Amino acid sequence: MLIHGWGMNRQIWQGVIEHLPSEVAARVVALDMPGYGDNQVGEIEMNFDGLVSWLEEQVTVPSILIGWSLGGLVAQRLAIKSPEKVIQLGLVATTPHFVQRADWPGIKPQVLAMFAKQLSQDHASLIDKFMAIQAMGSETAKQDIRKIKHWVLSKPTPASNVLAAGLNMLETIDLRSDLKYLPENTHVLLGKLDSLVPVKAAEQILDSKPNLNVTVVDKASHAPFISHPQEFTKWLLNMGNED
Repeated sequence: MLIHGWGMNRQIWQGVIEHLPSEVAARVVALDMPGYGDNQVGEIEMNFDGLVSWLEEQVTVPSILIGWSLGGLVAQRLAIKSPEKVIQLGLVATTPHFVQRADWPGIKPQVLAMFAKQLSQDHASLIDKFMAIQAMGSETAKQDIRKIKHWVLSKPTPASNVLAAGLNMLETIDLRSDLKYLPENTHVLLGKLDSLVPVKAAEQILDSKPNLNVTVVDKASHAPFISHPQEFTKWLLNMGNED
């Protein structure tokens, strides 16, 4: 089960699915979080606990969960809350806490404040800029951005209240104290050039959970599954083939 990040939708995984062997791709379910893509509901109250409960309802059988960015934050919480639902947990460009603190590498608070300001002015423009950030630093950035826009903009964009709620989650949710409760079969994939989830966070994560499997893609940014599809596919298949 693939869970996208903030501002995106399940189409972001299209390239991943295309690279998988057909027998594996047939077992893949890519989800639209509430308010994103085809999962357009009416007036909804977006909050973190609600998203976790929603994901819990989607996982009807024990599954391999792959969460990217905000989706990884939700997947972490579900794996801690209901470990019986998770065979393997894959965390892509995500951490238990996104905001930079004195003792934690992350997104500078002023960057999230800028996102919030732009959201109130022109959320369509903000989504466009955020899509560009996904590929920042990658050797194939221009090509990656075209792919992201082609896939993501093929579906309805989320409403401003949905985006605002997601930003609030990225700013406030802190699962660092729960790291020790993550499943033993948790795998982390980070991009060395990621400007949103600094690779230095891996050191802090391993301090709290030393037996986690951490992989760093040297020339990848925030969307390694787009910039480095072969490396990502290998990582995903190796993870899924573990006992």
